[in-house]
Amino acid sequence: MTTRPRLLTTLALAVPLALAAAGCGGSGTASTVAGAKLASSSAAIAIGATLSLTGSLSALAPPLEAGYQQEIADVNAAGGIAIGGTKEKLRLVVMNNGSDPSTAAAQARELVRRDHAAALLGFATPQIVTPTALVAEQLHVPFLTSLMPVEAFANGDKSGWTYSWDLFYDERQQAADAAKALASVPGGKKIALFTDSDPDSVVERPLYKAAFTADGLDVVGDYTFPVGTTDFSAFIADAKRAGAQLLAGQLAPADGVALWKQLATSGFRPKAAFLPEAPDAGSWWQSLGRLAQGTLSDGYWSPGQASPGQLAAVASTLGQKYAGSPGYATAAVAYAVAQVLTDALDRAGSASPGTLNAAIARTDAPTAAGLITFSPSTHTAITPYYITQWRNGKLDQVQPRVSGVINDGSVVRLGGPRGPSRKAATQTPRDHDAGRG
Repeated sequence: MTTRPRLLTTLALAVPLALAAAGCGGSGTASTVAGAKLASSSAAIAIGATLSLTGSLSALAPPLEAGYQQEIADVNAAGGIAIGGTKEKLRLVVMNNGSDPSTAAAQARELVRRDHAAALLGFATPQIVTPTALVAEQLHVPFLTSLMPVEAFANGDKSGWTYSWDLFYDERQQAADAAKALASVPGGKKIALFTDSDPDSVVERPLYKAAFTADGLDVVGDYTFPVGTTDFSAFIADAKRAGAQLLAGQLAPADGVALWKQLATSGFRPKAAFLPEAPDAGSWWQSLGRLAQGTLSDGYWSPGQASPGQLAAVASTLGQKYAGSPGYATAAVAYAVAQVLTDALDRAGSASPGTLNAAIARTDAPTAAGLITFSPSTHTAITPYYITQWRNGKLDQVQPRVSGVINDGSVVRLGGPRGPSRKAATQTPRDHDAGRG
């Protein structure tokens, strides 16, 4: 992948699928530098995306980019999109925002004004999604995303979204399921809550507290802090003094790793811990190893939720690339987001932003993430939610219980049983893999 400031990659995905798949790994990808043009790129409909390929959020980027690439490659392999009676190929233009919100906003403008993107695809987390969506609103260009809980997204523009759309789970569902999982752990009712300043954490924090109380848990510590915090020692000491036996929180990946390492060095080992976002990425286990064993996280995709006939292409490509990794869920959801866009393009028969946006509003599309329809008031589509747990380097779905999976659907205590034996695990088919990165 050729680099320049803010790293621009232009993919003329009118190529065989094998080449497109190779492009996901950074090789075999047609690239440009500033001012250069791809051969025949003017004949393609440009789709833009500003992603955090480097920086603190980079663990979430590769599978998300791969999902977008794969769906667009699949559409091009089938001949493209019929626009004005002519089949047009799609061209994905990806820029690296370095995990910086201001850069993401500037790149969104550049993708529309310079690369003439007919639509934008999103990254993850409010700190990147919201500024990108606000630019799409200003420029009157459709923006489609996932990996941002729907209430936080809906609150991102107080006047209401017009061109921006999100498909993901609902925070109230997340809080209720997390409380149920933590309350099921024997011998622990006192819980400490750690949440950062990200908009989804701000929305989620009171929902967590209400759900924990409703399930009989006692919140003995409630700690909030800015994104990028690296020293949690004072909070941890206070939680220990309060007798906390359980832990919940919502942190960015790098911050979550820092918290978890400090918990270990302080000798504070909760019976169970729920930390969505941070443990969703494969980097959680890579960074922590056995320290990550038993941590609970969120899951937002399972192969079983795909609409009939929509799983095969994903399983044979992204499923092979990310086998056994939480990245499979991220890639599959990204594929579904791109499916919604290409479905709207096909129905609109036009790349005109207004016409395309009207088609997105009427979406009733079977996708790899299930049937997607949007609320006209919030511009969101709610998808299923799962509780997952790190066991032996993989995220297992524990709630709702999955038939055919070797675990019994129960939450394993931190420091408790290590999960199924290696022999048993290899004999049992995994029919799920849900995580945010």
